[in-house]
Amino acid sequence: MKITPLRTVALVGASVAILLVSSNKASADSFSIQVGVPPPPLIVEHPWAPPYAGAVWIGGHHEWVGGHWVWVGGYYTYPPHGAHWIRAHYHNGYYYPGRWGY
Repeated sequence: MKITPLRTVALVGASVAILLVSSNKASADSFSIQVGVPPPPLIVEHPWAPPYAGAVWIGGHHEWVGGHWVWVGGYYTYPPHGAHWIRAHYHNGYYYPGRWGY
């Protein structure tokens, strides 16, 4: 079966729409994970120059993965329209992942 350019554009557009809808849904939900063990101290990172206009720095943080803390280095990303980043944090035995707030 030959894929025409119009069909390719339609498939790519549908894929991007699904990713955007699913990522906005996941980022809008607020949840916590009971871990009991506080994360190690943060590693100090210094963001480099933004790679493009409007880029937002997401600072490095620890994530609870497979029963232990794993460091995730900082990175730049595009924010969803009108959103601000809420940093991941640990409080009273619960880990709250970072997320976009509105």
